[in-house]
Amino acid sequence: MQKTLIALALAVSAFGAQAELIQHTDQIAEIKFTGSNYELGKHVGEVAGDQVLTAMGRFDKVMGIMLEGLSLDKITKTFEENDVHAKLMETSPHAGQYIKGLAESLNVSPNRLLAVGMADEAVLESQRNGGMGFLESEAPHDPSAPSKCTIFAYADGSGTAWGHYNYDYMAINYEQLLVMNHTDVDGKTKVVQTWAGLLPYGGVTKGGQAIVGNTLADEGTARQLDGGEIIEKDSTPSFHLAWEIYEGQKPQDLAKIYAMYDKYTAYYSYTAIGANSELVSVENTYADGLHITGGKALTHANHSTTKHHKFVDKAFGSKSLVRQKAADEFMKKASINTTKEEAFAFAKTEPVWKGRGDMMGTVTTTHFRVNGKKVDLYMRTDDDHKEVRISNY
Repeated sequence: MQKTLIALALAVSAFGAQAELIQHTDQIAEIKFTGSNYELGKHVGEVAGDQVLTAMGRFDKVMGIMLEGLSLDKITKTFEENDVHAKLMETSPHAGQYIKGLAESLNVSPNRLLAVGMADEAVLESQRNGGMGFLESEAPHDPSAPSKCTIFAYADGSGTAWGHYNYDYMAINYEQLLVMNHTDVDGKTKVVQTWAGLLPYGGVTKGGQAIVGNTLADEGTARQLDGGEIIEKDSTPSFHLAWEIYEGQKPQDLAKIYAMYDKYTAYYSYTAIGANSELVSVENTYADGLHITGGKALTHANHSTTKHHKFVDKAFGSKSLVRQKAADEFMKKASINTTKEEAFAFAKTEPVWKGRGDMMGTVTTTHFRVNGKKVDLYMRTDDDHKEVRISNY
């Protein structure tokens, strides 16, 4: 994100909707907006279009580093050939309309936007052609090696809950972080953490639950080893999940959103953290349908917690098994009374803490406090930037 602050609070009006841009730091901006998903997309393009386009240019360069010859143009071509945006409009009009509005505002193909917003598909494309992917090992812990996410959460139905999320990805994601605090035309508010308005990765549902997600690197790899294609015309774009999950009214809705379709372009676990019920976590898999788990304390790294693939060893997916074990150990001692600072302290220890490497690293570490339907997000990036608090109320 640009080093110069745009404005601390800039009130604007777009399409008759109420909007406000808050530049919390030079890395994190919050867009408060009331209107439709289409109008939201148009507005993001108007107030942050330069940042979105800059981010897309950086994404293009990284693709070439991950795999020689891989580019945003090539990925976009695949998306165009398989009508990915048209499919998204069919499966998730909320998501499709948002991308449509953003595309029109920027005068960019919606499939080009989705080629960035569905970045895991690009990583899998690189991996299956011998480039950087989820199979690299780390020996020893290397901040420049491929990285993914770790979550841990607690909810016992007592009226409060908490969760924590280390979002690890590419170094290009360290800046241009846009958090959309969106009140839809139905009067309900969702909070969507994104990179550049294109890559959603966590936030708050319309029903007032925190939502956190992890790539299931093992399931994408299992498809690859089976010779399956990543993008096909009959596949549901993963952006459907990445956007539709925010429509949930209660944690149990998460499974219903997954179950709308049975074939996706990528695989994820999402965990819904509500105040008045235990946690719900859902995985979509390559060959075994949905896996649904629940409980008071849950953790997740980047492999399925319900099925083990033989190729998932201690090095796989940036030490996914090792991170999972560490999170499990922490949660054995956790309770509803675990503090925000205790969670942050654990989140910054190895192996769950990645740090900021030149190629990959920890983008944000976010703590969620849920009190009834009110949710507060506490986002931290690096030691040079202040904590940012964002709420859905």
